[in-house]
Amino acid sequence: MAAEPVVPIPAATVVVLREAPAGIEVLLTHRPATMAFAADMHVFPGGRVDAADGADRDAATLVGAIRELWEESGILLADSTATPGELASARAALVDGTAAFRQLAERLNLRLRTDLLHPLSRWVTPPGYPRRFDARFFAAVLPADAPDPTIASGEVVALEWFRPADALDAMADGRIGMWLPTSSTLQQLEHLADVADLVRLAPGPLGDVVVEEPAADVVRVVMPAGGGVAGQPVCSYLVGDRRIVLVDPGDPTGPALERCLEIVGERGGRLSAIALTHADPDHHAGAEGLAERLEIPVLAGPGAGRRLPYALIEVGEHDVIQVGDVPLQVIPTPGPRPDHLTFVDTVGGIAFTGDLDGRRGARMIPGRVDDAAWRSSRARIDAIDPAVRLAGHPD
Repeated sequence: MAAEPVVPIPAATVVVLREAPAGIEVLLTHRPATMAFAADMHVFPGGRVDAADGADRDAATLVGAIRELWEESGILLADSTATPGELASARAALVDGTAAFRQLAERLNLRLRTDLLHPLSRWVTPPGYPRRFDARFFAAVLPADAPDPTIASGEVVALEWFRPADALDAMADGRIGMWLPTSSTLQQLEHLADVADLVRLAPGPLGDVVVEEPAADVVRVVMPAGGGVAGQPVCSYLVGDRRIVLVDPGDPTGPALERCLEIVGERGGRLSAIALTHADPDHHAGAEGLAERLEIPVLAGPGAGRRLPYALIEVGEHDVIQVGDVPLQVIPTPGPRPDHLTFVDTVGGIAFTGDLDGRRGARMIPGRVDDAAWRSSRARIDAIDPAVRLAGHPD
């Protein structure tokens, strides 16, 4: 009998942003190679939410976010009349465990600036891992009077400012290591031109998981939090009857992915592969955990792997995905992204067009698009004249 999944630990992460001459930068911490967890990884400041942070989950998460940021970087999102020396001593006591954060906050008369934390996303470690976290991600603009970040904890060996695109390129070139929540958050911030635009990334109301059957041997699962962002629904598709391919599992939070597995089980089938129309977080964020769990491949377009921190199989022109019941012809359809693909069931006359049709994610800032390529790609699919076109987001 399979063991029950480990219950996720509440956690909070803070993405600190600052405006710089070359563009917006974010703060990454580099963890020691000797750590038992996330060794040698570049991550945002953050960690588990402690019971002492509060009884109310939402309030405790905000307190935990501020505490962890102060511990790991010395950036304190709070108003205080304490001297720099008093704050440094209090931080040292917090790091070595000789004082609790709430005690220090009362002693220093801190007024926590939870209003400076802008919600971004939520990431839940998939079942099957020995350590699981239910992590809320926040953005915070570096206060004008904030001191330079400093290291006081053995959990950090370096603090570095990166432009999001530069950090993603460093990951792609093998110069730094990142996990998917970090790289996906950087993707979400990659095209942010002004910190005032953070409001465009704010989560909305979390919808329900919606299951529909738009065509024979196709189940559409509308996942409510593409890229981990509530209120950003994405359409994922189960294609086939017994050997099933899952297209665009973009929600990493859990319930939608579990519903997909339930549907596969009800059909007496199995997932044989995951196919991504493109490498935007709202389309790929749930793929890695599910692929590792089931030991199945992830297929994506040429170049998509440069924005993803795990191995995948690149497919392109003239390729046909034949691991499922339904062979899917791969058609490059650049425009929304250079790596964008459309998958076509030529027998059933069904095209899975991702973001080629309809709208983009509701709570994202897309990169620069190639309008001419987009028009050409749409014309190419028009020429095929599929009976059904299934887009990446609900109308």
